[in-house]
Amino acid sequence: MKSAPQKIAIIGYGEVGPIFGQAFVERNIPVQIFDIKQSDPASRAVIESRAQASGAAVRNSLEEALQGADLILSCVTASQAGPVAEQVARFIQAGQTFADLNSVSPKVKQDSAAAIEARGANYLECAVMAPVPPQGIQVPILLGGKTAADSAPILNALGWKTQAVADYVGLASAIKLCRSIMIKGIEALCVQSMTAARHFGVEERILTSLAATFPGVGWDKGYEAYLIGRVVEHGQRRSEEMREAAKMLDEIGASSILATAIADVHEEVAQTQRELCQALDEKGALPGWRDSFKAPKGLNK
Repeated sequence: MKSAPQKIAIIGYGEVGPIFGQAFVERNIPVQIFDIKQSDPASRAVIESRAQASGAAVRNSLEEALQGADLILSCVTASQAGPVAEQVARFIQAGQTFADLNSVSPKVKQDSAAAIEARGANYLECAVMAPVPPQGIQVPILLGGKTAADSAPILNALGWKTQAVADYVGLASAIKLCRSIMIKGIEALCVQSMTAARHFGVEERILTSLAATFPGVGWDKGYEAYLIGRVVEHGQRRSEEMREAAKMLDEIGASSILATAIADVHEEVAQTQRELCQALDEKGALPGWRDSFKAPKGLNK
């Protein structure tokens, strides 16, 4: 990307898409969006509402959404990142830039880059290094690809916080997923530790011990509620990301057993314990998770 975009297309308008869309609109850059869920009347109403709130224009097809856009953002789920890139490659034009913000393995992004670049378009690898809310477009993003060095200052001038780390595709996503194994792993460990601790009625003892072992982390200030809440709120997306991390490990000949287990924990929480943190109280604090876990049983004497 050699100059500031004059029109933006966003593919996928769930949680992240509207945040970036509104930021562009606020800078007087037109945004047009498309989401595959528009085919469902109920989902379409939600997407249209988000678009209206952010100032974006809804297009009825992927091809229509891409027309005239200098920059195309892909903000879909990990499982759809590759297929969406292949579909975009059918319509993308030379000179357009496809920015892939999805959390997938380096190989998936390399394959996507090959499909996009075969059409004479630019592929920009984007690795989002933290949750987008509450930082919004100021969330740290690592860039990779042939146009990464040129794109970083242009995007940063629009309010982004990017850093070019490689002139090839794959490294930025590797950094992202290596970090994710640790972050999502800690969350999964917390879920399982607190589930067992709650069963035996010893959660306060465990948290006190953790606070003594790791002072300053916040185990004595509700940090476990924050970690569990993140899994409940974003467990499905996180599980898909961890399965991509498992693919990465398989690709380099390393064991993916732990990454797969982490993904399983996140998915299980997302499917069966969503009620843990369904709502926030007036102060924005996560509700107590203890009430949603099984009541303490203790040990048989």
